[in-house]
Amino acid sequence: MAVITLSRQLGSHGEEIATIVARELGLRLIDAETINRAAQKAGVPRVALAELESEGQRSLTNRMLNALRAMPGLLPVNEAGTVYSDVPGMTLPFTGLFSPTVSPLSTWLDSYVRMVGLVIQGLAREGNVLVLGRGGQALLRNDPSVLHVQVVAPLNHRIAIVMRRMELSRRDAQNRVRTSDRARFDYVRRYHDADWRDATLYHLTINTGCVPVPVAADLIVAAQKALAEPPPEAGDATT
Repeated sequence: MAVITLSRQLGSHGEEIATIVARELGLRLIDAETINRAAQKAGVPRVALAELESEGQRSLTNRMLNALRAMPGLLPVNEAGTVYSDVPGMTLPFTGLFSPTVSPLSTWLDSYVRMVGLVIQGLAREGNVLVLGRGGQALLRNDPSVLHVQVVAPLNHRIAIVMRRMELSRRDAQNRVRTSDRARFDYVRRYHDADWRDATLYHLTINTGCVPVPVAADLIVAAQKALAEPPPEAGDATT
């Protein structure tokens, strides 16, 4: 049963390539939406998944404040970052990264990331899947049957793609790309103790600044088929 993980840089056509490869090999494409649905069934609150989808576009403090506001049953949080209640004198300041409030919420998010990881590992055990992102290359790195692929492209190429697709100015597109790169690096480092840029995590790295999307997909399909073939018997070798 084939299992592929595909990690990609924003603007590198990774999603397109993943879709083609999944279709060609008859694999179930496990993207963020699929993982989130499975994670919710496993008990991950929607707000936790929303925070993990932030792509690093907000500061840690703002992300945590938004999570607190969205969580039912918790004390309200005002715009100044203060958690308060109807009990006179009961206030919990949330004014910096070292506030006592940060640690429990950070731990709360960590626990749900671990659950998302269990969801991915469970889907991989079912087989015939292509896992897009979510640290799959790190989560499944010790499984010799999994093919790990990284899709990259030069910065200017990716900026141009993001400008066109998201209808952004060059400056905004550049900020979006750099923020995404930083967020992906931080995610894999924090939650999986790995370097997203480490080439040894992957069997195959493809630069779509040089390789067209259809060719990139063909390379992955060929690699998967080649790795899936049993090794030849010693007596079958020709001299």
